Amino acid sequence: MKISNKDWDRMSDLVLSGKDGAGTAKIIKDKNKAIARFVAGVQLSEKYICYDEQWKEFRGVFCEFGEKALDLGATVEEIQSVFDENEVPSSYKEKLGNFSTKKLQNRFVGDLSRKILKAGFDINYLPHSGFAITMTGKEAMERNGRKWTIGYKTEIDLGTKKVKLTFDAITDEGNGPTSYLIASNESDELFADCGYGVAGKLQFINKVMEKLETCSSSK
Repeated sequence: MKISNKDWDRMSDLVLSGKDGAGTAKIIKDKNKAIARFVAGVQLSEKYICYDEQWKEFRGVFCEFGEKALDLGATVEEIQSVFDENEVPSSYKEKLGNFSTKKLQNRFVGDLSRKILKAGFDINYLPHSGFAITMTGKEAMERNGRKWTIGYKTEIDLGTKKVKLTFDAITDEGNGPTSYLIASNESDELFADCGYGVAGKLQFINKVMEKLETCSSSK
C-alpha cells in the first residue's frame, strides 16, 4: 500500500505542531487510512514501529493511530509491511528540515511561529543567550526567582523586506500563563509603538500579525 500525499501532509502537520493526533485517530473509520497515518507519522518522526508483545499494544509516537488500525482489523505484520514498503518523500524531508529551526513545538513561541508561517511569511530565530532583554523582563527575574524570562531575537521575512522582532516571554516557573513584551528599541521601526506594557499570548500574536500584514499590504 502506497501512502498518499494527503496522509503525509496531515501527519507532517502533526509532527511540526508537536501534537499526537489522538483525537483524529479516534474518529478514523477506514483501516487503510489508520495504517497510512500511523506509518507516515512514525517515519516522519524518524522512529520505528514498536509493538509490545506482552501488553499487545503499540508504543511510541502516534501509537493511537496504530491501535485504531488494529481495532479496524489490521494486523501488526500488515502494518509493518506498509512501513517497509514506504519511505518519506524527499519533499517532506525538506519541509521538516526547513521548519526544524522555527521552534514550532516551543511552548512559548510555537504559536507565533505557526501563525507567521501560515500567513505566508517566514521567521528565523537569531543567535541569543536567552537571557531577558527588556527592563521589565529583567526586573521580573530579580523580584521573584519563580518568574522565568526568556528573550528572543527574530528576523521575519515578509517577501518584500525583512524586519527584526525582539521580545521577552515572562512566565511562572513551569506554570501559569505567559506574558510578552516587545523590545521596541531593539526591534524594527514597524513595532515602535508596541513596546508599552506586557500582553497575553493571544494579544501579543494579534499585535504582531497586525503589524506584519499592514506592512506587507502597503508594499
